[in-house]
Amino acid sequence: MLRAYPHETTVDAGGQLRLHVLTDATRYWVRLERWNNVCDVILEAGPYQGDDVRIIVPATAPAGAYVARFRTDGKTNTRGGPTDTTPDARWGTALFVVRAPSRARVLVNLPLFTYHAYNVAHVDGTLGAEEGECLYSGFRSVSLHRPGGGTGGHPWDEVNADAYDATSPRQTFAHWDLPALAWFAREGIAVDVCTDLDLHRGDAPLERYALLCSFGHNEYWTRETRAHVEAFLEEGGNVGFFGGNTCWFRVRYDEASRNMTRDGKWSDDDPEDALTGLSFRCGGGKWKGDRPPAGYTVENAAHPLLANAGLQDGDVVGAAVRVIGYECDGVDPKHAPPGLTILARASLAHWDVTDGGGDIVPSGHAAMVTFARGAGRVVNVGSTDWSRARDRFTDRGHHAIRRRPAGRTVASKRRGVLPAGPSFMALAAQHDREAGLRHAR
Repeated sequence: MLRAYPHETTVDAGGQLRLHVLTDATRYWVRLERWNNVCDVILEAGPYQGDDVRIIVPATAPAGAYVARFRTDGKTNTRGGPTDTTPDARWGTALFVVRAPSRARVLVNLPLFTYHAYNVAHVDGTLGAEEGECLYSGFRSVSLHRPGGGTGGHPWDEVNADAYDATSPRQTFAHWDLPALAWFAREGIAVDVCTDLDLHRGDAPLERYALLCSFGHNEYWTRETRAHVEAFLEEGGNVGFFGGNTCWFRVRYDEASRNMTRDGKWSDDDPEDALTGLSFRCGGGKWKGDRPPAGYTVENAAHPLLANAGLQDGDVVGAAVRVIGYECDGVDPKHAPPGLTILARASLAHWDVTDGGGDIVPSGHAAMVTFARGAGRVVNVGSTDWSRARDRFTDRGHHAIRRRPAGRTVASKRRGVLPAGPSFMALAAQHDREAGLRHAR
């Protein structure tokens, strides 16, 4: 078996990728793969020995999300090991990002801090022996210098399998972020990729982009990360939060130790609503088992972000594929930013969490909202499973997203275009009608 992690999670094309390795194998090989809707093998190298590997990334390597996949001498079919069909594995892989010259106007952020908040590295919680060290097992600090962090390790909540996608655990790159990158690639929308650490350090050149977006579960933020994203908005950038439980916990990051440490909740003294428009305070989650059908009830079908989607107020969108969950954010009237527009909303009142498998506040709901911040704009869908649900529609063979290119974007005054996903809304509504789940006005 082999476990590894990158010294730096972001490297430049033509630069050096340094990997720290722990293995009992005498030799091993490394394959660098770029993942979106396909896997492109960029480089195969080896054999190597030892615990410190340095590889020059080809100067021609395109920007994107990458996985270093390891192969060793001897037995390779150990439980949880890497396979060719997915970047996800419990050992033998390491996630990193490549920066390269690009004309992309969209930047996708991978939630590295959240990956590591849940990461327990080599500890398999499904065996029931121990929990491992993470921010959910009693530890206030964890290191980014350990296997895991998106792939190649075990998430703490791996034991709570996703009833709607058992191909990867939650809190991994493959679960929510890869489907989003795959959708962009299928749509022909060029994107660059960064991580939380790039945003924290100010290393991501945000001024180049029209849109910064995140998907799935972007829960852990430093003060520096938030400040850089808010400055981007004030200067005319757009931000899309296509996930839930966003910006809930605050952490500090220490460069010397590579540790991140809990620093309370944003709601304690600087509510996240000013950035996201929503909060987990008014939402909830169901972490175990199936969820009742829940979709967005459209409240503002005439809004430009939903134009061309073929929707009417009162339509219920996405219930058939459980687009709402597993964690959701709602509107808190006390902290809602000025000019907040609610596009759609979904009640969580019928979710039963009395078994302890979730937590929903009174009047808990998910909301899809938009508002202006400075010279920019925020769109927030308020649900972690947005990208999974979108991917489910395309897997079913529907092609409405390609039939409605005009409904895919909304103009931005200063920065170009903002992908908003209304064609997904139309497709979801169509699917719900077929399933008999559309509600009358």
